[in-house]
Amino acid sequence: MQNWQWRLLDSDELAIDLGKKVTQTLSFKRSFLRDRLPQQVSFSMDDAETFQNFADYLDSYSALSSNEQFDIALHATALVRFGKLMLPQSWYFKFGNFGGNEAWPDDYLFCSLNSGTAEADFLIIEKDERCSLCMLVDESFEVGGFKTMQRFEVTRVLNDRLQESQRHPIQRKGSFSSQQWA
Repeated sequence: MQNWQWRLLDSDELAIDLGKKVTQTLSFKRSFLRDRLPQQVSFSMDDAETFQNFADYLDSYSALSSNEQFDIALHATALVRFGKLMLPQSWYFKFGNFGGNEAWPDDYLFCSLNSGTAEADFLIIEKDERCSLCMLVDESFEVGGFKTMQRFEVTRVLNDRLQESQRHPIQRKGSFSSQQWA
């Protein structure tokens, strides 16, 4: 990671040089990224820590291949570093079971969003007490019958729209696990 470099390609696409002449272009719409990106910047220690945190989480809770996990962690890291501030678009999604008195647990990064016509899994990239920035990890997701999101696209939603993902089920107080009876 010490030789990795973020680069802006001629076509205005974000890419990362991984060393040994390997470059990976990231699958973002330009509208998800800040306006003034540097032509080239080193992969920082903060980037490395962010990448490793996402990679460890995905390794623990995802059945995706190691290549898919790497791509998702890399895209998530790029969003943390270069993502544009977005306003919530919660009106596209149904309410979840969280909000009000019960907050979304901080150590659960997988969530699901339901548009009424479809449901898909997302990775929470950033979260505060009110909103979450979520990146699609499924291949595609139909939003409201008129728009289809593709893997790595992001949306910001109010936390009361977050729903549990089966990739990392949430243990709630008062729920029983098989270990309690062992």
